[in-house]
Amino acid sequence: MKKLLSILLVAAMAIGLCACAGGSSGSGDGAASDGDTIKIGYVNPTTGALAGNGEGCEWAVKQITDYVKEHPITVDGKEKTIDVIVYDSKSDQNTCTEMAQKLIEEDNIDLMIAIQTPNTVIPVAQVAERYGVPCIATQSPVDPLANSLDEFNWTYDFFYTLDEVYESQRALWTKAGYAPGSGAKVGLLFANDTDGTSWHDLFIKRLAEDGYTAVDPGQYPSKTTDFTNVANKFKEEKIDLIAGTNIPPDFMNAYNAVIEAGVEIGCITMGKCCLLQSDVEALGDLADGIMTQVWWAPSNPFKSDLTGVDCKTINEMYEKDNGRVMPQPTAFAYAGLELAVQTFKNAGTTEKKAVYDAIGKLDCQTIVGSVDYSKKLKGLPYSSSVLTGGQWQRDENGELNLVIIDNSLYPDIPLTGEYVEGNATTNKKSD
Repeated sequence: MKKLLSILLVAAMAIGLCACAGGSSGSGDGAASDGDTIKIGYVNPTTGALAGNGEGCEWAVKQITDYVKEHPITVDGKEKTIDVIVYDSKSDQNTCTEMAQKLIEEDNIDLMIAIQTPNTVIPVAQVAERYGVPCIATQSPVDPLANSLDEFNWTYDFFYTLDEVYESQRALWTKAGYAPGSGAKVGLLFANDTDGTSWHDLFIKRLAEDGYTAVDPGQYPSKTTDFTNVANKFKEEKIDLIAGTNIPPDFMNAYNAVIEAGVEIGCITMGKCCLLQSDVEALGDLADGIMTQVWWAPSNPFKSDLTGVDCKTINEMYEKDNGRVMPQPTAFAYAGLELAVQTFKNAGTTEKKAVYDAIGKLDCQTIVGSVDYSKKLKGLPYSSSVLTGGQWQRDENGELNLVIIDNSLYPDIPLTGEYVEGNATTNKKSD
């Protein structure tokens, strides 16, 4: 097994698996720590289907590492900075596993960050569990991660549950005219991976409870290109709306098939694939009106206990450096690193069990909200992150913006607009 692992790692290095472009000072060369730095491992989808989620990794790493350089933390009796070693997962689960093992076996990291959708969080967290390395997971709904292992001894998750996702999407359907009890037919669009299965099973249950009719064409293999059968099923059943979560290429192929088949849709709510402007822009005019979850926005009322930066300010910093609004996943990249630093400040040591215990005792506010790991789902300790409902709307200049139109789960988050019918609504209620 060790021989096979060595071959895989050599092959991976040979094809240029590397840190996100110019990212951290840690190049992943396996060099031993000089004793003055804390090593944090980070597997990021810098390239591949989930690259949009991985955007901003380099920027977030630089912000936190620069902060700790100016404000060293006392660990193991001496002042230390942090070295965040980032490898590209290429949005591939097998590569996630290989890079997580490399971080532990060669780079000797002190803590792992598992981030950017269940597709990448789950394999990284599983490696951390297997090797006994403290792991901060974020940007993965709690349920898929909790369902991926029988027990968790090293991992904490910071995100929302799928019950909260369902309730958020239900609120968006209501705004579009499809309230519980309306008898609306909901076409389901889920891949047959761990993430899709967790969503699918919960939605089937909750839809029935709320009087909706689920139209389920079956879960599809991720990276499917032909969705003709799905589109035909939706057309035959005369669905009212579509709900699901997909990687961007899958949703692009499925949505185009649905439109080409002439399916009339009154409402679309999607997770994962419709969070980022770059992803929805690829849909052209059809993007206008699509609804999705909002994890973070510049208008949110949060301020980092670590750095003192608030949501408005960090967005201004990102815009100055990158020329556009900070993507939601970048906020969670920043928050994950905040939590890592807070953990070592509180632990005062790099001893792994003490570090793990310190994660569980965190009680602080990050740029994406407050953290308190007092909840558990199937043995996985977690802290809920805020969740609101948003809609992609074009402004007077023709640019798409994600507008918060529902805050029923978290009323303290300000709304930034109201529901409007868009081009994604091909069967408009006003017709």
